[in-house]
Amino acid sequence: MQIRLSVREDAASMIELEHLVWTPGTTPGNVHFDSEAEFLLKSPPGSKIVVVKDDKVIGILGYKSPIPLPSNQHVVEIDIAVHPDYQREGVGQLLMSKMKDIAREKGYIKISLRVLSINKKAIRFYEKNGFKQEGLLEKEFIIEGNFVDDILMAFFL
Repeated sequence: MQIRLSVREDAASMIELEHLVWTPGTTPGNVHFDSEAEFLLKSPPGSKIVVVKDDKVIGILGYKSPIPLPSNQHVVEIDIAVHPDYQREGVGQLLMSKMKDIAREKGYIKISLRVLSINKKAIRFYEKNGFKQEGLLEKEFIIEGNFVDDILMAFFL
């Protein structure tokens, strides 16, 4: 396995992974890209950390400013996706460790994320990595006819 920043040539593999993992159980919205060009507009080369095995992206961690204001520059928001065939094999842990290193290098002091309350596996993973719940948006989404809470979590460096 190799961990590095994304490159243009990763686009097709990243799209495949994102279409696979972002489901009603993991995201409140539909994630779909019709082309590599559309994907690259949203996720330009270097904007994500990827784990690659056998020339295929098996893990992605995206990071960005949650609010593009000078007063919020110390915070970075992440999203993470690991191919189901490689979950529980350390891919997510590798991505999270790399993100913490990048956050320290860039001077961030807070890593934040949002997770659906129904995504228990992800919540356990984040807690294992030192994230704490900061907030709860009750009944924030209606997914497949059910109310779902949005949990706000953070890790402080």
